[in-house]
Amino acid sequence: MHSYQRITSVSRILSIVCLVFLVSLPFYLAHHWLLPAHLWLDSMPFGSQIQYFDSWPPTIDKQILGILISFIPGFFIVKGLWHLKQLFALYSQGVFFSETIVSLYNKCSSAALWFVIVWIASQSLMSVAMSYDSVTPVLTVSFTHAHALALFSATLLRVIAMVMSVSHELAQENKSFI
Repeated sequence: MHSYQRITSVSRILSIVCLVFLVSLPFYLAHHWLLPAHLWLDSMPFGSQIQYFDSWPPTIDKQILGILISFIPGFFIVKGLWHLKQLFALYSQGVFFSETIVSLYNKCSSAALWFVIVWIASQSLMSVAMSYDSVTPVLTVSFTHAHALALFSATLLRVIAMVMSVSHELAQENKSFI
């Protein structure tokens, strides 16, 4: 199998994988708030803690707040996955570098950067939402190595997207001279 065929076939699969993640993400995020902790697939997403609760599940109002707050960074994951799905769909058709590819890569990198920023902020928001009715409400502000690594990675993606944009502009300019 040639590189071209390998890229197109793997991209077709990755486009489908992105679609599966898109469809399953809302259920994944909500299941932490709707099911008992022993039925969870993994720990609470985005670093949220169940430390705010005396017992699980929390009250209905806190479950609703938890789902809503979890869906804020989840929204940017959905945006990123949607654009990745589109990007891999184009790769599967043999389109490897075009204005659309550059635009999609810009959108993916922006979604990644916004996800990290919102993820950090949502952790603080979650701490307030889950302890607002307690004797001592909590505001947790954290910036861990995971945040730093995610922020660095998202920033790298943004820079690469900027380079791709400039490269595409230069390629278009060069075509106009020929």
